[in-house]
Parts: sequence; structure tokens; C-alpha cells
Amino acid sequence: MAPKPLLDQHALEKIASFFKVFAEPTRLSILQVLRNGPASVSALVDALPTSQANISKQLKILHDAELLSREQKGNQVIYAIQEPLVFELCALACDKLNRQARAKGAVYYEI
Repeated sequence: MAPKPLLDQHALEKIASFFKVFAEPTRLSILQVLRNGPASVSALVDALPTSQANISKQLKILHDAELLSREQKGNQVIYAIQEPLVFELCALACDKLNRQARAKGAVYYEI
């Protein structure tokens, strides 16, 4: 079997940029809350220990990455998971962390 061709720099940068979206704990917290269903910005503010400004900033990043959809309902904006792949990626990361944790007799991770 012939080796797969290497990705060019542009493709690698796009992939790296995608993974950067997951590199912020507040964004992961937002995804975790939205796993239970759509939520308004105010519901997210109530659920998470950070400011409305920070949540709005993180929602914009997740939306721009096409991971979330948003819908205006009256004076509220409702966010929902648009790309269920996020949970598959999080499950893979958590599985890896759990293997390490079990080897040390430690913590359990799940998003």
C-alpha cells in the first residue's frame, strides 16, 4: 500500500485552527451545557461561572467555527449544537485522559 500524500501547509493550518476552538475551558463548558439542548445566552450565563461578555465572546468563536447554530427568538438568542461531531472528539479526548487516570488510580473525565 502506497503512503498517503502529506497535507499542504494551508490544510494543516485549517486543521490546527479547528482544534484551537477546543482549547478553552469556557468553550468546553458551553458545549457541555448545550449537550442537554438549546439554551439562551442568559441561561448559559446562569449555568456558568463567568461573565456574560466572556460567554458571548466564546459563543461567537464556536458559532464562527460552525459548531453552533443560533436563532433569534424575541429579544433572546438561542444557541444549539450544529455539529454533533464535537461530542465524538470530546469522547476521544476523555477516553485518552481516562486511560491515563485509571493507570494512576485517579479522576474520571466526561464532556
